[in-house]
Amino acid sequence: MRDIERSFRDAFERHADELFRHAALRLPDRDRALELTQECFLRAWGYASRGEEIREMRPFLFRTLRHLIIDEYRKAKSFSLDEMTETDEGEQRDALLSDGSNPLEEAMNRFDGSRALRAIRELPDLYREVLAMRYVDDFSIGEIASCIGQSENVVSVRLHRGLKMLHALLESE
Repeated sequence: MRDIERSFRDAFERHADELFRHAALRLPDRDRALELTQECFLRAWGYASRGEEIREMRPFLFRTLRHLIIDEYRKAKSFSLDEMTETDEGEQRDALLSDGSNPLEEAMNRFDGSRALRAIRELPDLYREVLAMRYVDDFSIGEIASCIGQSENVVSVRLHRGLKMLHALLESE
């Protein structure tokens, strides 16, 4: 039992921030994202305490979080990236991305980022999800496939189609 506790403590320290970022990107409410991140660890703990084997912790946690987010979508049926960018966290994220050396470049990057977030909102969730996992969470295609329970080929196709749709949306503006 001590090995499981140590393993979970280590997993929490390593993955809690990235799980929270992923949830915060996909949900409009920052507090709800935090709650789902905590629920993810509780469910994983329950799974492990029943004697079930968790081979790779990171993909297991992301898969669990993914299912919690899907359940949240089913309950709420509304999602707005605009609301998310208006929160304090969105402002902090912009501040963390810049080094402050060139104000004009910073302004252009914020404009491009806001434009991209508006365009991403229009993508179907299955494309939005894999794009976020690949380019925000820095997952490999294999890790994404493991998390969403699809083949690497399906993930590659979704990434390609999602980027193509995003490019078309940005070009049409």
